Amino acid sequence: MRRSTIVLLLMIAALSRVAVSQRVGAPLVSLTAGVGHPFGGIGLQGELVIADGRLGILGGAGTLPGFHYLRSPITGAVNFRYYFTRQQHRLFANASWSLLQAYDLLMLGVPTVYEYGPGISLGYSFVSKPGLTVTVGAGVGRTSHEIVPIGELGLGWTWRRSS
Repeated sequence: MRRSTIVLLLMIAALSRVAVSQRVGAPLVSLTAGVGHPFGGIGLQGELVIADGRLGILGGAGTLPGFHYLRSPITGAVNFRYYFTRQQHRLFANASWSLLQAYDLLMLGVPTVYEYGPGISLGYSFVSKPGLTVTVGAGVGRTSHEIVPIGELGLGWTWRRSS
């Protein structure tokens, strides 16, 4: 009986050591291409993950396609993200300041109007063990005169801290 208990304890210790050695580190930085408000329309988004993988600070830059004759080609966004889990499947809440609408006043000499504003959204991010990242999210943003839907869809890569 004592012998089997010792063998069992040694097996548990060995398996837990293998599991710890295969653990991947927390996400550190990511670069994602996609569409939606955190990308500035269609563009790129970079993220720095802090607080042991719980908080993300994001910046995005892109372009907003359209037929607007005076449109500037560059738009941007800043986001703060809280991750509810630190595993491969990560649910998050996102607070942002981003471009929510752009329109022309159709008057000569008047440029395109860009409406930036705050937004909140919920989303899901999948980060594979090697680092492939897929992100989706949806929420609402507030312009100066209305509430508008916002969303995101991105594909990128996440680099992790060494464990």
